[in-house]
Amino acid sequence: MTSPVSGNQNDPERDQMIDTYYREHSRELWALFYSMCSDAERAYDAVQEAFLRYYDYHGEPVRDLRAWLLRVGQNWLRDVARKKSNSCGLLPGMDDFAGHRESAEDILRLSERQGQIRKAMQELNEDDRKVLVMKYSMDWSAAQMATVMDCSAAAIDMRLSRARRRLAEVLTEQGFEYE
Repeated sequence: MTSPVSGNQNDPERDQMIDTYYREHSRELWALFYSMCSDAERAYDAVQEAFLRYYDYHGEPVRDLRAWLLRVGQNWLRDVARKKSNSCGLLPGMDDFAGHRESAEDILRLSERQGQIRKAMQELNEDDRKVLVMKYSMDWSAAQMATVMDCSAAAIDMRLSRARRRLAEVLTEQGFEYE
């Protein structure tokens, strides 16, 4: 999405555009930030910080607002991590599967599988986690991911392939049972 307006903070049209974009995309941005920092509140703060910085932004119009917000939030998270001297990982509960399971046994089985996957994701490097979350949690295309990660769509496809292979290796080492 190209930012139609930049600069004037007292522009009701711009305020409405930011509000609409926040409602439509804040959850997916939060999910990616959450995968990076293992902290739900910090991920929420990163979303807020990204939108606040866009609100205060007075530069050239932003070509891809989603990518711009993602970069700002990622940079903010890195700054916070450096200041607090801690690293990023995943928190339990990131997965949000739609639908209802009928039995307690099914719910428990799903919870165990999610825990195994989260544990395996923690063992991957940040770039592997990032491409997997963007692809499978946020349903981004390779072109969208390429914009955010400053590389080609072909490079993203290769990164996805390698990340999936590494995730499968970690899951196999942990004794994950595929259905």
